[in-house]
Amino acid sequence: MDKAPETLRALLRRYAGENDEPRDVPRVRFDEAVRQGDDPLHILPYLASLGIAVETMDDLLRINRDGTEEEISAFRVAEGIAVVISSDAIWQLFEPGARQ
Repeated sequence: MDKAPETLRALLRRYAGENDEPRDVPRVRFDEAVRQGDDPLHILPYLASLGIAVETMDDLLRINRDGTEEEISAFRVAEGIAVVISSDAIWQLFEPGARQ
């Protein structure tokens, strides 16, 4: 049986240092971001530049299979897909919309 994904809050606690917990994580509706072709952190255009076509939320997780990518990681959480830009410790949450 599959284990339910952890919450965004739990993920942030696990990855943040004691005094480094992100205070505000922008939330983006996935369907709107795909329709616009962009998001506040420009994750979708970046993935497209790597040849990763993002049509479903699961496509965001494909960045984790790129062995040369060290800056961006994606995580399934209860609320959607959380993406982090590691060097800046900046997070963004893609929430489900009409297009998943």
